[in-house]
Amino acid sequence: MRNSHTTALHKRQSKDTKNILKLIRRTVEKNTGLTTSQLKERYSEQVVFYKALQYVTTTKKAVCKALELNIDNVCRYKRTYEKNGLLVQSVNKVVCPYSGYRAHKLTTNESLFSELTKSNTNQLKMF
Repeated sequence: MRNSHTTALHKRQSKDTKNILKLIRRTVEKNTGLTTSQLKERYSEQVVFYKALQYVTTTKKAVCKALELNIDNVCRYKRTYEKNGLLVQSVNKVVCPYSGYRAHKLTTNESLFSELTKSNTNQLKMF
């Protein structure tokens, strides 16, 4: 079942999706040492987005839903970080754990940049 991009978490949404969002939230909280609300009080939404992607590699929609970030604003933040070389998106698309649609994974963790920019296909190697 695919979730509408406008729906909130509710009883129709699968438990797997809810668990994945909880896992994202817990991972960020564990690694930052702050709860989601403390992160939002202490840092701007842009910094929360950046810090979250240091600890989880997932789609933009999933991180926004997990941390209750405004997706329209996050689109601007993502572009800024990409231009500055601080964020990388995967070459290949994956299934978004929130929406079920294919999307790119994102990270601000520099040790994962090369992994995400590698293609899983060998289509270019054919020639």
